Amino acid sequence: MIINWQKEITKIDPDIKFRLHGGWLKTITELDKTVKNGYSLVGDFVKAGDFEEEYSEGIYLDCNKEGTSKKTQQDYRLFRFKNNEVRLLDMVIDGKQGWAPQLWDALEGEL
Repeated sequence: MIINWQKEITKIDPDIKFRLHGGWLKTITELDKTVKNGYSLVGDFVKAGDFEEEYSEGIYLDCNKEGTSKKTQQDYRLFRFKNNEVRLLDMVIDGKQGWAPQLWDALEGEL
C-alpha cells in the first residue's frame, strides 16, 4: 500500500514531534529471544518520512527521537499494516536499555 508515514503516525499520535532528532522504521519478520535488545526484533530498515512510499502488509517498528538536543528520548512504536489500515500494537516511550522485550508479548500475538 502507498502511504505517507508521517501523516499516518501523526493520525495515531497527534502529539508526536516526528523525527525532531531523527529516527528510523523497519519491518519485523521474526522474534529472536536469544538476545534481549533491539536485535531481538529481526527485520529490514525501510524509508519513511513526509512523502508517499510503498509498504507491504506486515509488522513495522518505528523509532522516533524526540526531547531536547541535550536529552534526546527514543520512543518505539510497533505497528501492523493490513487491509489498507495502520494499527498501533504497542509502544515504549523514552526507551532505555532493555526496551525491546517490552514489545515481545504484542509481537508474538501478531507473528
